[in-house]
Amino acid sequence: MSELSEKVATSIERLKAFEPEEGYYLSFSGGKDSVVCKALLDMSGCKYDATYRVTSVDPPELVRFIKDQHPDVKREVPRYPEDYKNEKLAGKPINMWNLMPEKLMPPTRRARYCCEWLKESGGDGRKIVTGVRWAESAKRKQNQGIATFFPTANRGMLKIIGDDSNFLLTKSGGVVLTNDNADSRRMVEQCYRRSKVTINPIIDWEDKDVWNFIKGESIPYCTLYDEGFQRLGCIGCPLARRSSRERELARWPEYKNAYLLSFQKIIQARIDKGKPCFWNTPIDVYNWWMENRVMIGQYNLFEDYEEDEVI
Repeated sequence: MSELSEKVATSIERLKAFEPEEGYYLSFSGGKDSVVCKALLDMSGCKYDATYRVTSVDPPELVRFIKDQHPDVKREVPRYPEDYKNEKLAGKPINMWNLMPEKLMPPTRRARYCCEWLKESGGDGRKIVTGVRWAESAKRKQNQGIATFFPTANRGMLKIIGDDSNFLLTKSGGVVLTNDNADSRRMVEQCYRRSKVTINPIIDWEDKDVWNFIKGESIPYCTLYDEGFQRLGCIGCPLARRSSRERELARWPEYKNAYLLSFQKIIQARIDKGKPCFWNTPIDVYNWWMENRVMIGQYNLFEDYEEDEVI
């Protein structure tokens, strides 16, 4: 058996081991890792439903790919709570363009509120399958595993498993299962029965494994990869390199214009709320957001922002 075949078999075993009676919630983005996870779920025979969270800033080609190649994937539009403090937005769809003025600043590496509001709220109460992989970043190597169990009110149970080398405890009280040990898995599942759980079946796959599997199984993928894009996510994501962000905003100039319009609303919102505003124009906000060295002290603007400043 080849190394890739072994990884495929292991990933399928992971999916079967954690399978819930109601089926998995596949967090489907349309990227290469998502299509691999969807194919593995089909191969495993596990019950699941796939959902794409509409972010409003995904590349149009990616959105069309999901619609054309994966018509079974459900579209889910995030919404503000019905009791949201801004009555004009209560119960309304959330998108990047109305979210940024609410937060009074663009999303940054340190204040990445967009993921929480646009992506991460899906699948509450479900076992969620994601395409997270250690190879994507050193940080994911440190805080992600085969499965992650998010904290519950029953925090005392952590003492039982805290010394087990098969686990990592997160700062928020969650538990990361770092290997496939069946006894450890059952222990965590018993402690976290009512938790939100994410399963990462391809956590230990390399990029080459992903692409070899896609090509070997003739799995359709978004053609933007053929244009040289390494990642397909939100256009302008602050976690990406500046060169990648610049390329994206040049490739889709209508999104850059939408950002600039929202930046003007950010400035006005800060003025209306009596908040300090170091920007005069949307271009000022853009240059700060892109980390262009054109403004004195720009790296200190929100260095000590209060938690309630970013709602």
